[in-house]
Amino acid sequence: MKLLANILLQLNFNDLQYSVDEVGRSIYSFPVHIRILIGVTILFMLIILILLAVIMGSRIFKTKRSNKKAELHKKYQPVFRNLIFEEALDRDKVLSMFDRIDLDTPFNRTTILDEIIHLHENFTGETAERLEEIYTFLEFEKDSMLKLKSKRWYIIAKGMKELAIMNVKSGYTEISTFLNSKNEILRMETRIALMKLSDTDPLAFLSKETEHLSDWDSANIYNMLTKMPEKMIPDFSNWLNSPNRDVVVFCIQMIGRFRQRESIKTLLVLLKSPDLRIKLCVIKALRELSATDGEEPLLEIYPLENLATKSEILKHLKS
Repeated sequence: MKLLANILLQLNFNDLQYSVDEVGRSIYSFPVHIRILIGVTILFMLIILILLAVIMGSRIFKTKRSNKKAELHKKYQPVFRNLIFEEALDRDKVLSMFDRIDLDTPFNRTTILDEIIHLHENFTGETAERLEEIYTFLEFEKDSMLKLKSKRWYIIAKGMKELAIMNVKSGYTEISTFLNSKNEILRMETRIALMKLSDTDPLAFLSKETEHLSDWDSANIYNMLTKMPEKMIPDFSNWLNSPNRDVVVFCIQMIGRFRQRESIKTLLVLLKSPDLRIKLCVIKALRELSATDGEEPLLEIYPLENLATKSEILKHLKS
């Protein structure tokens, strides 16, 4: 500081002002296009310097975050190991093994939560249940529920995923409010979360479905249904009167996939539907169900149908 003060005291500001004026006069002596070129060059140099500063700052920030995560992972790895294999857990015991500062610091708390979620995704059975207990004792369900109030869809989706993974039943009602969101990804995450959190009726949300149900959505729902116990598979004919045509098509497909032969009569009624997509799905479902009852009704409508429908009818009759 003393050195800087001495340099400033020794400066002759009159000479400095004179030098600046000289430079200014020299620049103004150049043609206009040269002056513009000099200005643009200086501007680009300033932008480059600012970008370099931003990039370096971002790199330093991310490195610090990464190092902190690694530090917390190393610190709590033995803690989780001990808690997972403990015979019994209680709230006080769990809280005593975590630093209060880490639980009160947003970044540290989020890192611990992410670690619990990551571990839960890799374990099942009693170990998974033990992690759910730790999650509850540390009151992380409040963090996940708070994410549902965010204005950013990806944060809401993360909150849903956390609540579904950790089996927080109390989040069902709040999550269901996003069922008809305009964001397609958010709708998909909502359906997955509701299916995971339901004890008896995993497809109850279909009654409230008003938005488009894409092929990808249908595939995700079907994939989850195949992993559920047979007693959890609903009677899909319950939604065949839905005003949402996508829901009707999906349920017809599921009747065929899950061989729900008791719905054959209802499917035969839908053969009279003016919706070509529904009609084609019914014919395919009847073929999957090996429904001989459908042969006569199909022969009756055959002459009136287009080429695609006739082709499906012939496939059914040949099978």
